[in-house]
Amino acid sequence: MLFHIIVGFILPWIVGVYLFRNQKKLFIIFYPIGAAISFLINEIGFNYFWKMDKTFEELSLTSLPYDLGLYPILCCLFICTIHYKKMPILIAFLVFTIGITFGEFIAVLLEKLVYRNGWDVIWSGVSYLTAYFIVYLYYKLVRKFILYK
Repeated sequence: MLFHIIVGFILPWIVGVYLFRNQKKLFIIFYPIGAAISFLINEIGFNYFWKMDKTFEELSLTSLPYDLGLYPILCCLFICTIHYKKMPILIAFLVFTIGITFGEFIAVLLEKLVYRNGWDVIWSGVSYLTAYFIVYLYYKLVRKFILYK
């Protein structure tokens, strides 16, 4: 479990502190949606499609470091790269989706994550792409109603 706490929570929060200090408004707006999407996908996934090397009796506890660390902070970073760096949308989707899917594939190779019930790395990529798409739609709404008022 220490691996998951370090990789899923401590390391991402090093970037998270930097983002919060420099992009407070975007961080405060997008961290909650990233966490909500992460909780939703992981709640479904841990019950049906994957498990970690260390599983608690309460399955939602297993993903907690990732739900409060890696995934919402990557969501904020995704929005920052689009909003401030003006990265093309398609490139941002590809970089973030392929990057996190590759990271998950490494976790599978290290046997820190086990797929089950027909789940594979392709489905993980689809789930990450879906999550980033939802975040992007939320960004479009926020940009329209909050950021440029």
